[in-house]
Amino acid sequence: MQRDAERFLKVWLKRANRKPLIIRGARQVGKSTLVRLFAKSAGLNLVEVNLERIRLRSLDSEKPDVESVIREVEAKLEVGLSSKTLLFFDEIQQQPKLLPVLRYFYEEHAELPVVAAGSLLEFALNAHQFSMPVGRIEYFHLSPMSFFEFLRALGKGRLSQQVMETAPNLKGHHFEQLTEHLKTYLFTGGMPEAVKIYVETKSYNEVRAVQRSIMQTYRDDFPKYSSHALSPRVDEILSRLPHVLGKKIKYTEISSDYQAREIKKVLALLKNARLIHFCYHTNATGLPLQAQADLEVYKVYFLDVGLLNYMMGVSWESLQTYNDSSLLTKGLVAEQFAAQHLAYSQGGLEEPNLFYWLRDKKTQNAEVDFVLAHQGKVAPVEIKSGQGGKLKSLVQFIAEKKVSSAFRFDLKDRDADRSEIKARVAYRLSSSPKKVQFVLNNHHLGLIELLNEVSY
Repeated sequence: MQRDAERFLKVWLKRANRKPLIIRGARQVGKSTLVRLFAKSAGLNLVEVNLERIRLRSLDSEKPDVESVIREVEAKLEVGLSSKTLLFFDEIQQQPKLLPVLRYFYEEHAELPVVAAGSLLEFALNAHQFSMPVGRIEYFHLSPMSFFEFLRALGKGRLSQQVMETAPNLKGHHFEQLTEHLKTYLFTGGMPEAVKIYVETKSYNEVRAVQRSIMQTYRDDFPKYSSHALSPRVDEILSRLPHVLGKKIKYTEISSDYQAREIKKVLALLKNARLIHFCYHTNATGLPLQAQADLEVYKVYFLDVGLLNYMMGVSWESLQTYNDSSLLTKGLVAEQFAAQHLAYSQGGLEEPNLFYWLRDKKTQNAEVDFVLAHQGKVAPVEIKSGQGGKLKSLVQFIAEKKVSSAFRFDLKDRDADRSEIKARVAYRLSSSPKKVQFVLNNHHLGLIELLNEVSY
């Protein structure tokens, strides 16, 4: 199954100043498979060093050096390393002393392509007791498979291409096909193993078995990054998160049995494991959004919509009975779908991040689902169930922040007579005698990952 990340790897390989690359992401999002597929497509000899199975003694010394590492790899794997080789260190968290050594691959062996990856790597990076090779390595952040990657895995590459070429203007038959496949994706999700088993068997029971196995693997990991006393709480709090998904986090709503600081610590651990994404409130008066974020006010979304539906016990049959409105509201399934795509809207070049806007007052509550930087401007994004729908919060945001356009993603068809995707909208706020005017960009939910790739 092809990943969009292969395009980045091809560019990385050809760079004159190529640096060792560290691929970051949650367990089982396909980091190792991506490297193997890329090596094959690029015609490189893959030398894979899995540090869970092969321990490099040269890294145990007080000051490990790159020459010793190279000699040990060549001896243990009985290979020669050259510019035609892709040297891949997998499960690098097992020997984090390799991280500072990577700079010397860049400085002394720039001809040798080097990639590293690992499960729970975030914890090794956060807890390092050494000088990181800043400016001598680069990162790529890998997400679960996106909806369009899923379409191509299904053999719907032509549909994918046609939609991308005509987006954001969708033809009626494209709309229907996207909606049909989107429902399948919402159940299957983007974890590569789940997608692979669905492509091979078309069995939803087999998909669910894979999701069950993945979640058990995550639970088996909990003792690796939490204390013995905290580990059971990680499992318990994770299981409760679907009930607070997409809402401002209030620790008492997650659990009344634990103190707020304990819950906060568990959430931070799950974020570091990349099982959840934090979506921070931002004042959004300008860019960058991060500079105006309140790190104490946030909501959370899960890694993958398929795994979320597994945790919530949502069956394939129940998903099929949801009408378009239900998909947008029940369990915030569509909001989760949007979140996991928007979190990686920078194509893996930046750490996943999400922002939203909240006015949390008794008499003036307002919330915009997501806020992002789009073409150098602040852009509010709403996930709605109807074509009309109430836009009161969106209008309040636009009036206050003085932005000129907004995005709304839904599943309502737009026939030939209403194919214009940009609608000039005028609203009158009760608090103001003036009308608020802006351009509302209405699109099919399945197009959300194309937000930065097509012209609106």
